[in-house]
Amino acid sequence: MRNLIRYTRSMHSACFLCLFSFFLLITATVRPVQARETLVWSVIDFPPFQVLDGTYAASGSFDGELQTLTDKMPDFEHTIVRMSFARRKQEFLSGTNICTPGIFLAPAKELNLAISKPALTHLDNRVIFLKNKAALFGNENPIDLEALFKRKNLIGGMVAGRSYAPNIDALIRRYKDSPNLVIRTLTGNQQFQMLQSGDLDYLIMFSHEAAFQNNRMGLNNTVMNRSIAGTPPYLYTYVACTGNDWGRAVINKINAVLDRERRKDSYKQFSERWYPPEDRKKVRRYYPLMLAD
Repeated sequence: MRNLIRYTRSMHSACFLCLFSFFLLITATVRPVQARETLVWSVIDFPPFQVLDGTYAASGSFDGELQTLTDKMPDFEHTIVRMSFARRKQEFLSGTNICTPGIFLAPAKELNLAISKPALTHLDNRVIFLKNKAALFGNENPIDLEALFKRKNLIGGMVAGRSYAPNIDALIRRYKDSPNLVIRTLTGNQQFQMLQSGDLDYLIMFSHEAAFQNNRMGLNNTVMNRSIAGTPPYLYTYVACTGNDWGRAVINKINAVLDRERRKDSYKQFSERWYPPEDRKKVRRYYPLMLAD
């Protein structure tokens, strides 16, 4: 009987030791889950760069780039917030911790943002007008934009808070109070509708941006475009975050992703989205120059 009691006690002790050892093993290997930091992305309805609505949603160049960044940065909880150009600018000015997948260099520097390496390559902005108004613009190509702004018989439309190119932005600032310039917080679709209705005689936008709007409205190639004098034939967009220590730390991580992804064909094609075949060839010609910058 005593032997049985001793055996039972030894069994209990052995079980206790096994359970205690198992507990120590679990506590040593399982660590508490760390809450991921939230990264807020400001996105703008800016087809065909960023397409937020409708049949072609998520088909833009910024859409593809942003999807790559969020996929390759799993340490963050990514939150997408829709904004206008004007609101994005105000959020940056107020010091809100946000990032944007696509911005031109001049406004990013003006806002003192933390700026990535060049992320995407694009062709230049153009003067866009209806084919049936071509006679009003003569044969000038490229167009002298300052001379165009001075023409009181033509009404031009631009988006408030949007950056086009350094030379274009400077002229818009100079003539922003002219009654023949309509500078409002409008989407490209709204602008294009005003062009079609005759409320505007011309727009400043990218050629494939106009082609996208023409296609989305079901129109049959109703517009023409002309180059703008002094505008480079291509430009880059950048990822940018609020210009503080937080933003600079995030940009370092974004640059690491860009270093790995920019040379991949799957990433390169984001810059080519929505361009017609002849313009895709131009984008492919200019894209390698971005990698050297």
